[in-house]
Amino acid sequence: MIFERVDPSFEYQALRLLSEREVWEIGLNPYHAGTRLRMGLCGRPPSVLDFCLGYETRIYYPILMAVLQRLKALPESASAKEIDALFPWAGTRPDLNIHLEPLLLPFS
Repeated sequence: MIFERVDPSFEYQALRLLSEREVWEIGLNPYHAGTRLRMGLCGRPPSVLDFCLGYETRIYYPILMAVLQRLKALPESASAKEIDALFPWAGTRPDLNIHLEPLLLPFS
């Protein structure tokens, strides 16, 4: 999957990226507990990825790039289950900081 930056929306207020055929959206949205990296089907509330990035803004870019690098291996027709398989720990603990080091390791 390849993404392109588009205008923000309610669900992605800080950054919104749209897949080439407008199937998936991914982006950043600020909350009271920090910023979240979220992903879902275009035009729907995010339901696939939802990572808490906290308040440490210097990690936002490296994390976003690591996630996009992993998503690049999938076709845009990928299912939510296939996307979740790239991040098997994502549903187990919402705090991304616990999994930060493995996520930022080079993707092979």
